[in-house]
Amino acid sequence: MIRPLPLILCMVLVACRQESPPERNSAALANTVAVAQPPSQCAPPALAIADGDKAFRDAFGESSAALGQTRANFSTAFGRACAKGLLKGKAFIGPKAADQSQLFLLNAPEANVASIYLPEGGANQMVLEYPFLTGDGQTNVPSTDDLEEAIYCSVHGATPEEQESSGRCLVD
Repeated sequence: MIRPLPLILCMVLVACRQESPPERNSAALANTVAVAQPPSQCAPPALAIADGDKAFRDAFGESSAALGQTRANFSTAFGRACAKGLLKGKAFIGPKAADQSQLFLLNAPEANVASIYLPEGGANQMVLEYPFLTGDGQTNVPSTDDLEEAIYCSVHGATPEEQESSGRCLVD
């Protein structure tokens, strides 16, 4: 838990551009500031739109409510996965991906679940595939639970037993 007083003191010192003298409290203050910043592996990648048809790009445009909700749900799901330790020691974006900072939304009107993967061939972009816009024009935003499951399957995958008994991480 972050204690507000040391954090406030740090902000005041920065705002006033004063440097604290090197004493034992500066190490404690530095540790408090470091705790306030999440580890880099727990920072979710930015979501961007992959090339797709115009209707999809319009429905999930940069200022759209659908993209805003998708980003919020993904951020929450990523935070949950990180808190559970699912990302510990694991790379979320595949090392062969050309862009290590973004996950590209790919519309798959016939998909039945959210899926995160690096397609073979193509643009070398890590994608989040989902039926964002169905063939009949219905807009869908993946739930936090759907996205957390997609993150789990992308990073860990299911055991053969899980796949056999529940179909976990199997996509059609």
